[in-house]
Amino acid sequence: MFPSQLTTSKKRWQPRYTVLALMWLVYGCFYLNRLNLAPVIPLIMDDLKLSHAQVGLISALFFALYAAAQLPAGYLSDILGPKKIITLGGVISALANLFFSAVSSMFYLIGAQSLNGLGQGGGWGPSVKLLNNWFPESERGRALGAFCTCVSIFTVLAYVLSGYLGETFGWRAAFWTTPMILLSVVFVFWRVVDDHPGRCSEPDEIYAGNRNRLIAVLSNKDLRMVCLGFSCLNYVSYCNLVWVPSYLHESYNVSIVTASFLAGMYPAAGIFARPLGGYLSDVTFGGRRRPLLLIGLFFIVLSTVFLARANHLGWAVILIVCVGFFDQLIGTLFFALELDMLPSELAGTGAGFVDAGGHLGSMSAMFISGLLVDLFSSYKPMFFALSILSCTAIVAVLRIRERKTMC
Repeated sequence: MFPSQLTTSKKRWQPRYTVLALMWLVYGCFYLNRLNLAPVIPLIMDDLKLSHAQVGLISALFFALYAAAQLPAGYLSDILGPKKIITLGGVISALANLFFSAVSSMFYLIGAQSLNGLGQGGGWGPSVKLLNNWFPESERGRALGAFCTCVSIFTVLAYVLSGYLGETFGWRAAFWTTPMILLSVVFVFWRVVDDHPGRCSEPDEIYAGNRNRLIAVLSNKDLRMVCLGFSCLNYVSYCNLVWVPSYLHESYNVSIVTASFLAGMYPAAGIFARPLGGYLSDVTFGGRRRPLLLIGLFFIVLSTVFLARANHLGWAVILIVCVGFFDQLIGTLFFALELDMLPSELAGTGAGFVDAGGHLGSMSAMFISGLLVDLFSSYKPMFFALSILSCTAIVAVLRIRERKTMC
């Protein structure tokens, strides 16, 4: 059974859409502390005399720790409850950003961003678990789509705020402002939100043991293809999110603020694309995820091929927005697939597994993209690599047998 819109939990009324709104705000603030690096990369490189590859290494290790944290965070959200893991992750991320703002050596920069990745890892998997607790299966795609609009909106805010603070007060200002915002919002979240809407359910005995729980997730062949497809898409996503501001600044000689604003159009496309993807998947395609995934990936292939050949700022921005639209149209559907495949007792663990694999793609994108730019003194090879990865994702999605193992 799933709750009605208003349910009692701990002797207070909590509409599930109020919970969704608070989750939206908290996870959005996670992004303020995740993507505040991208707009100020040129400033950091100039101040600390770092290369593209060195900055790529800092970002790659962030995503290495982020990926490593996903499965444990998702698993612990199934065992201990998602609220505790989300709150702990937010506190760690905020402290890591404050530390990053105070250091200069490569060793400490890597350490701070790695710690930030660990904290950020406590956000996504537990959030998927919390959504699964509060929303019925028939609304799953739409709930995920609505929730993930925070990623689009707060990515834009991260670009604009970080770019403005960096250019006005120096790049360090971007790393001590956003943690204060995150800590304030996490405190409200901790005080108000509950793990579930007052319903108690006994865990399935099949998954009572730690080993059985992990085996049920890791042995699912279709889920491994979901993980591979999401990894390829995440390579595309984070390559653009991190490197597009620098690409626009270096290739078209626009200011840091202008480059941040134009790059912000990539995530801004998700404000419309994310809920649309959930609606189309739930309603138009009757709960099927694969058709829309294949459509979106096909258009990403075309857009990235043309982007690699773009020589005019206007066309480059249009193509960047196209990639961003289709990327965000389909991104959450990988997790809708995961929730369709697994019982609710494994929702957090499964989401952690998919996101961990996905951010192996993010980690690779950071370093490999920076290395390609250094080797070829051009961003064109970077965009061609995105086309190849998108084709790989299409192959992975075609190998998924879309079915529901448990309703």
